[in-house]
Amino acid sequence: MLKKELGLADIGDFDGIACAALFKIKYPRGVVVFASPRDVNNSILIRSVRWVFVGDLPCPGKVKIRADHHETNKPCAQMEFYSPDAPAAAVMAIKALGLTGNLKAEKIVACAVETDTANIKSEEARILNAATKGANYREKIKLAELLATKGIQAVNEEFVAELASKYFDVEHRTEMLAEKIPVSERVVIVFEKNIGISYRYLSILLNRRGADFTLILVPKGFFGIRAYFGARPGSSYNSAFLAKALGGGGHQYAAGAYVKAVPRSKAIFKILRLVKSELGLDMLSYIYIDKDGEHESRSL
Repeated sequence: MLKKELGLADIGDFDGIACAALFKIKYPRGVVVFASPRDVNNSILIRSVRWVFVGDLPCPGKVKIRADHHETNKPCAQMEFYSPDAPAAAVMAIKALGLTGNLKAEKIVACAVETDTANIKSEEARILNAATKGANYREKIKLAELLATKGIQAVNEEFVAELASKYFDVEHRTEMLAEKIPVSERVVIVFEKNIGISYRYLSILLNRRGADFTLILVPKGFFGIRAYFGARPGSSYNSAFLAKALGGGGHQYAAGAYVKAVPRSKAIFKILRLVKSELGLDMLSYIYIDKDGEHESRSL
C-alpha cells in the first residue's frame, strides 16, 4: 500500500466522490481515503501521511497536489489548483490531474457541478447525488471505483440504484417537513434530536422558498451540535464567515461547523449568540422542533 499513490477526498457529497473517481482514473492502482473536513483538521494520522492528491478538503500538510474551491481552506500543497469561484472542486481536480479532454472525466465533473450548485437537471446527477447520500464508507469507495471505470454509466448498475433508493426516501421526508416550516428572511431551526433527514437539503429548500438566511442545528455525536448554514444566492449573507467563526468552513451560500459542549445546550446557545451578534440583531427568533416533531417558536 505504501508504494501506491494515496488520494484523500471529501466524504460528504458527490463532489468529493467525483474527485476520488478522477484520482482513480489518473492512478488506477491508487488508494482512495475519504474523510470530512473535521477529520482532516483533527487527525494526526491524516496529517502525517504524504498524499499524492487531496480533493475538496482542507490541506492536511504533506500534499503534492490539491484541488479545492472552499474559500475557508488555506493552501499548503506543492501544487495548488484552487479557485473559490469554481462551481465544484472537481472542476479544479480535472485540471490538477491532467484529465481535461477526457470525456469520461468531463461527464463526471459536469454531474459534480450540478450537485454542488444545487442545480440538478440531469437524471445521472440526481442518481449519483442520491447514491452518495445513501452510501456508507465502503460503498462510497466502490462508487468512486465504478465511476472511474464506467463513468456516469455507473448509474445503470444495480448497486448504484439500490444506494440511491435509500436516499430518495430521506429526500421525500425532508420535502414534507420543509412544507410545514414558515419562511421569513431568516429561518433558524433547532432540532432536539437527529430525525434522519437531509439537513443540507432542508436548508436548500427553505432558501428556494425565499429565506435569505438559514441555520439548522442538529445534535450529532457525543455532546456535539452540527450547524448547517445556508444563504440564498444573491443575498447579502455569508455562510462561510459565520461557520469559520465556529471553527468550520464552506462557501458563501452553504457552510457548516461542529461545536461540542457539556451539556449540549451550551453548544446550541454559543452558536445562536454568535449568529445574533454577527448579524447585529436585538433578538434572534428560531423554531424549536422537539423529539415528537412538534414545532415551537422561541427567541434569544
